[in-house]
Amino acid sequence: MFNENDIRPKELMKLKEPALEHDKCFLREKMSSFIYCHCPACKSSSSKLWGEKEGFRYVKCSECNTVYMNPRAPEKILKEFYKQSKNYEFWNKYIYPQTDLVRKEKIFRPRVERLIDLCKKYNVLAGTILEIGSGFGTFCETLAQYNFFNRIIAVEPTPDLANTCKNKGIETIESEIESSLPISEGSMDVIVNFEVIEHLADPNTFVSKASRYLKQGGLFICTCPNGESIGAFLLKENAKFVDHEHLNYFNPTSIKKLLKGHQLEVVEISTPGELDVDLLINYFQDHPDMLKENDFLNKLVSDGKLSGANLKLILEESSQKNQNPEEILVEKKYLSEQELYQFKAEFFNLELRFFSETDTIAYDVLTLVPQEAVVQYKFIPLNKTDIYLQVGM
Repeated sequence: MFNENDIRPKELMKLKEPALEHDKCFLREKMSSFIYCHCPACKSSSSKLWGEKEGFRYVKCSECNTVYMNPRAPEKILKEFYKQSKNYEFWNKYIYPQTDLVRKEKIFRPRVERLIDLCKKYNVLAGTILEIGSGFGTFCETLAQYNFFNRIIAVEPTPDLANTCKNKGIETIESEIESSLPISEGSMDVIVNFEVIEHLADPNTFVSKASRYLKQGGLFICTCPNGESIGAFLLKENAKFVDHEHLNYFNPTSIKKLLKGHQLEVVEISTPGELDVDLLINYFQDHPDMLKENDFLNKLVSDGKLSGANLKLILEESSQKNQNPEEILVEKKYLSEQELYQFKAEFFNLELRFFSETDTIAYDVLTLVPQEAVVQYKFIPLNKTDIYLQVGM
């Protein structure tokens, strides 16, 4: 297990603040040129205000529940933004180098091994792989150690990061995917993009152009923040991942709509949420006023037994023993019966959509369900109406 501080050291994150503020100011000064858009997932024009943060406005699609910045910077301004970014320059010089080892071992090595398993599962040839938005080059560098693919290509638009990739010996194209790349269409066996699509002014153009480079039967793998995660539900615009750079917050249902709209068959979707609870705990520790009237969250933050790691172990144990996780929480005295029912009421009250017994949804229940597990949860809110959620990884 690892925590947020392992990959985002607090002392460096504080030193990064002036660079971050510089980037925010750059976008605020361009706001008169921002444009309004429809939902990036389903293209609906119907939405309602979801939140406002540091001068940026976020709405929620009335059709598919995607959260997105509206209005937003057009592509031309975003290109200028990333080329001048002091924040990315700081990450490249200080944060990535200091955290590179733990990122390799805890994030990228498992990611590479998962990719290889998927290639074998779906009989995808290990020919050429294209990573879009390669950043510090850690994924490509780690992947090369496995000697699985014949050719690894990185696409990175930010100059400092592109140079880092090149200096690591990675075949690198310094460009946006929306531009014409010096590779043939239909030539890639696998295309991956990790935490990229949330940054884009036009995700539909991105998916359309990226998928043209993919062979028939190839794999397109995309990761992004979940707009229906526990952090988004509890904190809304105060969640750390809601910021000036992230324009799109898809959910498991809406990301499917986006991909299917470009003739991509969605074969798997998961919400592992490795750091969700840790991020939540850190937020409440930094903002104790948020805890005044919430006994459960107070206990979550103050009681070391209820760490994110322990909660995940509880759910893994419940899956292995075929035992209800709430029984384990009470059995191990992590929660009293009263605290447990308060937890249910607070996390699954009328603010969430209600489903009949026949409905299922791929949903983040604390985003702690172990990969490959399918667990049935029955939650009873204060109004005694049953909610059934099936969480499939």
